[in-house]
Amino acid sequence: MQVRPYRAQNDYRMVLDSQCDLYQLNFPRFVCTAAFVAEQAQRLRQAQRRPFENGLFVLDDDGVTVGFVWVVMRMDLQGAFGSVDQVYLRKDYRGRGLGRLLMDAAHRFIRNQGVSVARLYVTEDNQGAVQLYRGEGYIVTRFEMERTLSNTPP
Repeated sequence: MQVRPYRAQNDYRMVLDSQCDLYQLNFPRFVCTAAFVAEQAQRLRQAQRRPFENGLFVLDDDGVTVGFVWVVMRMDLQGAFGSVDQVYLRKDYRGRGLGRLLMDAAHRFIRNQGVSVARLYVTEDNQGAVQLYRGEGYIVTRFEMERTLSNTPP
């Protein structure tokens, strides 16, 4: 088992095919559509053309791609940071500590870009991911709040 750089000719299909599962893990009401998959395919092709801005690494199990991490370098009012945009493991590989290998690759990529801050977003319901990220030293720095509004005013 090793983490290696993404190679489009070997890894494109697995990364693209896992997008629906990845989003459904975080957003249970998410509906995967052909338009969503096409948009993700476009993002993936764009990422390949910008290797200093995008870090894509896969977990390889004896020639079979079983997971990946996608990091994007970004900037906001607080400065530059590495955004861990996607971390994915096939279901039969989850819960075995392998996410740490992917996170190590993400952190190494961010440091190699001269940046010392890594951020990510995760839904509260995705407890496996929350545990992984807390174990990696991530802390909550912001809250996103939501309210469902009824059709009639109070």
